[in-house]
Amino acid sequence: MQLDEIISEYQKIARFLNKRWPLKDENQRIFARTMKIVEELGELSDEILTSMNLQRNSKIANFSRKNLEDEFADVFGSLLLLAIELDIDIKEVVERKITYTRQRLEMNKEN
Repeated sequence: MQLDEIISEYQKIARFLNKRWPLKDENQRIFARTMKIVEELGELSDEILTSMNLQRNSKIANFSRKNLEDEFADVFGSLLLLAIELDIDIKEVVERKITYTRQRLEMNKEN
């Protein structure tokens, strides 16, 4: 799936969420999306700690790579939903950041 397709799917999800659970205004939607990122990042962190055997034995025993991947996808999706709410051109800012990072790291000289 290409980035444009992913963004399109998350735009549909954003419309559904805003219709299903309407909030008072844009600020509340931005706040809710931000808090969801925090929640999902905590769940991803938990899976990473479990994968490193830094959790209690019962969690370690139930670890699966799929759960870790799912939590990563949840963080990514939550970030996309926030960007949509903030009316950020995701593709443009990602491309801009890649260019900036390549220049900052002087990657163009090596590749």
